[in-house]
Amino acid sequence: MKKWLFISLLVFGSNFLVAQNNYFFSHYMLNPAYYNPGWIGAEEQAFVAVHHRSQWLGYTSSFDGDGGAPNTQLVSAVVPVNGFISGLGVNVSNDNLGPINNIQGQLSIAFNKELRRGTLSFGVMPSIFSQTEKFDELRFNDPEDPLNAEGRQTQIRPDLNAGLFYRTTNQFYIGVSALNILEPSFNYGIDLDSIEFGNVFKRNYTLLAGKSFSVNEDLTILPSLLVRSDLVGFTFDVSAVATFKNKMWGGVSYRRSESAILLLGYSMLKDNVLKLGYSFDYIVNEQDAKRPTSHEIFIRYDIPDLIFGGRKAVKTPRFSF
Repeated sequence: MKKWLFISLLVFGSNFLVAQNNYFFSHYMLNPAYYNPGWIGAEEQAFVAVHHRSQWLGYTSSFDGDGGAPNTQLVSAVVPVNGFISGLGVNVSNDNLGPINNIQGQLSIAFNKELRRGTLSFGVMPSIFSQTEKFDELRFNDPEDPLNAEGRQTQIRPDLNAGLFYRTTNQFYIGVSALNILEPSFNYGIDLDSIEFGNVFKRNYTLLAGKSFSVNEDLTILPSLLVRSDLVGFTFDVSAVATFKNKMWGGVSYRRSESAILLLGYSMLKDNVLKLGYSFDYIVNEQDAKRPTSHEIFIRYDIPDLIFGGRKAVKTPRFSF
């Protein structure tokens, strides 16, 4: 009975992570590098971006308050490449889910094919996936239970993501990707081969699409869609963000069976290279089992003229070359 209880905890963690592994970032349209490695092949601007998300802020466990609300951090860096490879990227993420902590390190490589009406990019993203189980935060009926490791255990597994991304000359884009292709599994020494359940990160698929519309010389609107599925269930984010004078933005979004979202942002410094964003998520589904709000901070710093395999632009009062 105790073994099945422990396995149930692992299954709960893995099922929760099927949704959480493709992290719920409300600013996905400003940095899709995590969802589709093909996207970096179409990106012409080098940048570093940081996301910090506090899910269900103020949530505490039903027992003694330990555990707290989930929170996730993601750092991305993207650099265009002038050559056979069209883009390189790095993602490092940290996801805290009570007694489970997940850390991923990902390297993205993208290749471009110029087409008549746009650019088709293909990207691969090999990664290292580390999961830590905090046994010291689990409660066992019998402290002497042999499944109680009395501490923390970490397992590391390889993984792979891949994606296609197509951007047209009129600013429409669409991409598809497969995540967790290797379906990494974490069992902490427990033989799960003879039972139906296992702590396996199932392969997920995403669809990303959007188009930028110029209302006038000062105002642009970007509607976008992100769909995620493991071919059993699915969820989606549908969003619309308006940008005024390439300086400030605001928008709304809806995440299926989760939340309604408000997005706000402002660009700073010369050429608006520093972008600061904030999102407020109001939970609309199963609020009693969570907390009413989630919050996210987004920071992106563009690095002008940085490109691998080519020369930086040297600007003069009359020429740029």
